[in-house]
Amino acid sequence: FKRLRPLIYTPDTNDMHRVVNKLTPTVSRSYQASLAFRSCAVIGTGISSYRTFSSRGTNQDEEAINRSTGSTIIQGPSLLTSTGVHRPSPSLFYLPGLRSIPFWTRDEQVAYNDPIVKQILSHVEGHTETIKKEYQAAVMGVNRRDENAALDVDYDLAKSGGEHADGALHEGQWDWHSFILKGVKQPKFTEVCPKTVQCLNEIEDLLFSTTPFSFAFFSTLQPGASIKPHRGPMNLRLRVHLPLIVPSNGDCGIFCGGQKRKWDSGKALVIDDSYVHEVWNHSSEPRVVFVFDIWHPDVKNIEKENINEMFKFAKSEGWL
Repeated sequence: FKRLRPLIYTPDTNDMHRVVNKLTPTVSRSYQASLAFRSCAVIGTGISSYRTFSSRGTNQDEEAINRSTGSTIIQGPSLLTSTGVHRPSPSLFYLPGLRSIPFWTRDEQVAYNDPIVKQILSHVEGHTETIKKEYQAAVMGVNRRDENAALDVDYDLAKSGGEHADGALHEGQWDWHSFILKGVKQPKFTEVCPKTVQCLNEIEDLLFSTTPFSFAFFSTLQPGASIKPHRGPMNLRLRVHLPLIVPSNGDCGIFCGGQKRKWDSGKALVIDDSYVHEVWNHSSEPRVVFVFDIWHPDVKNIEKENINEMFKFAKSEGWL
């Protein structure tokens, strides 16, 4: 596990057992072991992965493993990422078996016609103008009645740590004004942008909102700025971009998993940011999107509970 640089750094097997023991006791031990083991699956290490699944053995040796541990160790797909095939490559955490595609939206279509994603997009797109007006007042000062109702940039990307630890990730000015910052709701945003907050609160059960890798924020990419190719930390979430202000001139877009897209005001764009992606604004106007994270629709409720518990425990131990 040391060599693979897992999500939760485990100096010995006792610590792995501690992770397993902290997971919700109502699920089977084999399932807990499977989830804990999968938390150490790392994409991008240049090796093949072995993962545990609760399943029936295919030979006597595997059946013996099943009888003793309740799970089977099987060879997973190659994790080599240096090929020409685009694939999810999260930097920290990979949950096998989730549907995977770089962009979950194209024009009016939603990938797999997924009802959960469609519900979320229909909801937030209906609030686009309201969210935009609150952004303009809080950040740009448009029709602002109270100077105390201004939002300050609240995320120092050069010192943030975590998935944005590399201060060289972007060039130019990239401003964040956060509602959810590393899983914590910001009181000032709640006060200044109450209708935006209400919009998300109405779909709270679908938000990926309580982990150290959870975010919801106004993302302002100023003219000439760019965000270099990078990948998200996990495939547990999808990232929604609700475009509020899109430049009318120049080249402004996003490249994810080998595909290039542009934003269209009021039309939500959903990406799996565990694919390598980059963003640029080569125009003379700012680009503003409201970004928030949702659970990947294939993650089951019991998995959400265990994953949240795992992150909570990891944070309490100082591993995150």
